[in-house]
Amino acid sequence: MQDLNPPPATTSPAVIPHVHVRVGGCDIAIPIEQVRQAVPLPPQGLTVLPRRSGALQGVADVAGAAVPIVALERWLPLSAADDEDNGASRLLVLQHADALVGVRVDAVLGVKPVAAEGVRRLHHTPDDNELFESVVPASAAAPTLCILEVARLMRLAQAWCAAAELALARSAGAAALAVQRPGARAQRFAVFLIGSERWAVPVAAVQQVVPLPATDLALGRNDRTWAIGQWRERKLPLVDISEGRQASDRQAAPWMVLVGQGPLVLGLTVSECEQFVDVAPDEVARTPEDAVMAGVVLRPDLGKLQVLDVDKLFSLTPGASISRVAPAASAPRNGAVPSDAAEPVPYLVFAADQRYASPVEGIVGVVEIPPQARDDLRQGRQAVLAWRDQTIRVVNLPAIGRSAAPPDPLLAVLVQAPGDCAAPIGIGIRSLCDWLPAHSARRSGMRMGAMGELGLINAQGAVDDHANLVVVDLAQMAYLLG
Repeated sequence: MQDLNPPPATTSPAVIPHVHVRVGGCDIAIPIEQVRQAVPLPPQGLTVLPRRSGALQGVADVAGAAVPIVALERWLPLSAADDEDNGASRLLVLQHADALVGVRVDAVLGVKPVAAEGVRRLHHTPDDNELFESVVPASAAAPTLCILEVARLMRLAQAWCAAAELALARSAGAAALAVQRPGARAQRFAVFLIGSERWAVPVAAVQQVVPLPATDLALGRNDRTWAIGQWRERKLPLVDISEGRQASDRQAAPWMVLVGQGPLVLGLTVSECEQFVDVAPDEVARTPEDAVMAGVVLRPDLGKLQVLDVDKLFSLTPGASISRVAPAASAPRNGAVPSDAAEPVPYLVFAADQRYASPVEGIVGVVEIPPQARDDLRQGRQAVLAWRDQTIRVVNLPAIGRSAAPPDPLLAVLVQAPGDCAAPIGIGIRSLCDWLPAHSARRSGMRMGAMGELGLINAQGAVDDHANLVVVDLAQMAYLLG
């Protein structure tokens, strides 16, 4: 059950997201607030009501409620070939006020932001018999879209059901599940299509489902953590858990599930949001050896469900630490007022033998170091990794006044030297810790014996661990190492 009505994003009120669907040869746009969900066609087909004609095509069972399905074919020119099921057909449940109605569509093609001034009205004489009176002109990304008038569809078809009935059916279904499995404590999961796989994510860990935001830093589509994005001024890693990394671009996976664990959050990129399921513990075949999966569930209506282990996912995503929200800024200790100005550039905070901060300028990616490259670094051999059809040399972070050997690096920060056209260099680090926005840290300096003067930054309002971080400019370091 694809939930196409996520929590409101931080978009302009003049921009209204529309769901783009195709029916026959027609491309249709429906305001996203009027699309409740998309569900697969029932395997048994629609229930046909005896002795009925007109626009009512049949009735579908949606979460235990009878939702009337209206035939858009009555208003759209469809050829005989268009009536064949192409395997991608879905039922779209539409809502207006407290009423629900369903329509059959050949494909759900995504969500398109539509500016109010971009809508063109074609029918200028009021006519309650017209389902399509406005269009969204064609663009490079989409053809001309006809905007469906949902309220008129319900009036013309004279078919709908009350939304309250659907909510009641869901409650009854949950109660029935408890009766059928006495003593079993079922856990609720949200089912997402990620690439070609269905994943069940514990609802308790799901904070929001939102359109995929713009990415700030691309890390490579072959990596589990493929980018760093931002949601409401909070940096977070974007993660693709599909086996073939099929959810690492906006076209294949236009949605982001905000998955939380304590103070941390990550963005799980998904293709579709399908439905909720209640799963009893004895239904799960456990897979303790799998990297991110807790187990597998087989359902007659959904097939194979891979159950996500949230703890495993966070342990494999050290970059989630950059999502931590810092407490509110506090007054300087001892009443001292710092005289140095805040830095106008953002910093990446990372851990090696200790925590460091580097300006983000010149950083083009952060990737996991393959096991072979980690072993080469440990043995002092030349280490390389593949990134975007390039072979990247990987080096350890040079010693900065340390006496003990640093821990083995797990990630490589890919850095492009200033003005350099050569391939980037990977500098090994242990983990990502934080992202400090511009003007959030103050810089100072101090001398450390023969090492000379080192830059320090203090992130105002961040946790104590961010006080007096040594500044390591990785882009300058890449220039020296190159």
